[in-house]
Amino acid sequence: MKMLLKIWVVIISFISIVPLFLIAQNSPKDYLKAHNDERVKVGTKPLKWDQQLASLARKFVKKHIFDCKKGTYDRSFIDGTKYVQSFVYHPESISGVDAVNTWLQQKTNYVYKSNTCIDGTLNCICYAQIICDATTSLGCARVKCRNYEGTLITCLYYPACHLPGQSPFVFHSLPN
Repeated sequence: MKMLLKIWVVIISFISIVPLFLIAQNSPKDYLKAHNDERVKVGTKPLKWDQQLASLARKFVKKHIFDCKKGTYDRSFIDGTKYVQSFVYHPESISGVDAVNTWLQQKTNYVYKSNTCIDGTLNCICYAQIICDATTSLGCARVKCRNYEGTLITCLYYPACHLPGQSPFVFHSLPN
């Protein structure tokens, strides 16, 4: 009987802990930490979580839960003059922090002095948005796709930044 009780305790403990791992790295604190750790490195102010932006981000991912992989998304409800959006589809289950880390990898394509991407492409625009000093807040959302078993993650930033020719640094010197 004691052995059976011990087995049940282990099973219940496991069932109680697994959901914590499933939501790990998807909380507002996790998104903020991933963004703000990089912002500290370049000397820009930390971002704050914005529930309204998170709500818009949730609306976006829920709208595309069945067509995550298509690549072109309806973003008509997002006011592009106020907000800018970064999003990623991945064919596997990834966390919000994984998505932010994907955008941070674009750092190698960013030229600080000219505020451009290497080779004139847009392969650093998400990174430039993350470090933009004028941006003060963000909200993110993540959904498991129903059509391709992948994950769609988006973050919205306010105010919009990284317009062509606009430096992401307001009063700070460029990093070395």
